[in-house]
Amino acid sequence: MVPATYKDIRRLTGLSLATISKHFNGGNVLYANRVLIDQAARDLGYQVNDFARGLRSRRSMTLGVVLAQLNSTFNTTIVAGMEERLREAGYGTIICDSRGSAAAETEALQFLIGKMVDGIVIVPVGDRVDGLEVAAERGVPVVAIDRPIANAAVDAVVIDNRAAIASAVELLCSAGHTDLALLAGPEVVFTMRERRIGFRETVKRRTGRLPRRALVGVDPISIEGGYAGMVRLMRLEAPPTAVVCANYEFTLGATIALNELAPDLPAPALVGFDNLELARVIRPRPTLVVQPVAQIAAKAAELILQRIAGQAGAEPRLEVLGTELVVGEAATYTLRRSRA
Repeated sequence: MVPATYKDIRRLTGLSLATISKHFNGGNVLYANRVLIDQAARDLGYQVNDFARGLRSRRSMTLGVVLAQLNSTFNTTIVAGMEERLREAGYGTIICDSRGSAAAETEALQFLIGKMVDGIVIVPVGDRVDGLEVAAERGVPVVAIDRPIANAAVDAVVIDNRAAIASAVELLCSAGHTDLALLAGPEVVFTMRERRIGFRETVKRRTGRLPRRALVGVDPISIEGGYAGMVRLMRLEAPPTAVVCANYEFTLGATIALNELAPDLPAPALVGFDNLELARVIRPRPTLVVQPVAQIAAKAAELILQRIAGQAGAEPRLEVLGTELVVGEAATYTLRRSRA
């Protein structure tokens, strides 16, 4: 059987060869025309020759994605959101897991550059990323998610971390709490540092004093860390009346600890972070600070596509997105007067 060609698609759709070519090479084509072309391609069994297209455009039509942890709900949701937009633009993705290791992250970047990817989206392990100088030398654009990269001039998409935690503290203070704790990781991590600052500043502004040191300890960024941190707080001689969690792992770990220990110890109010799925299974319904994950994914995809197409300026762009405080049932955040 003779393979189908652009001319065959033109015959079925009535569209110009230029429009058909533009669509298959990732250009902007009217939605109605995209539908016609894709349907004709399916009917004809047309297969895009990615190798030939890459030779013509000097692009591989692949993007690299480097994740700090593949087993993170935030990271996998980001990837799913980006892939949909990138697939529309004709791009495939190669996903690498750094497993929380800066060395593995550098190896992943080297691997992707060796695969001649057209661009890289990265959720960095830390504030600094080694190996990006090679990407810059070869003209491979990079977009960071979740935190800016300190040692490279690349685009980044982040949330307003201080405001995110401040919204939780504001709610709790308005509900009568004055002794608040934070479950968070070390300040060497950008997101943890920013969320700690937001917590301390808002507690001081609302209560007139900084939180006690015992209430802002450093715990491993994991479910286990959240569990251990909540157990530590509940066993203090003067435990907090409310706890704010700095990410999803802390939220899940803390929730497990409360479920296991609450029958024996008074449970503090809790404001979690991320993953609205928790609100569907936990009763009473929890209060959560929710990141705009779909918006983060879409913005990162648009930034990298613009960079590849040469449609962005020389200066790196920092996109800062807001969060939403999804308030649950009052019992989860109000002060229990018997503990006052």
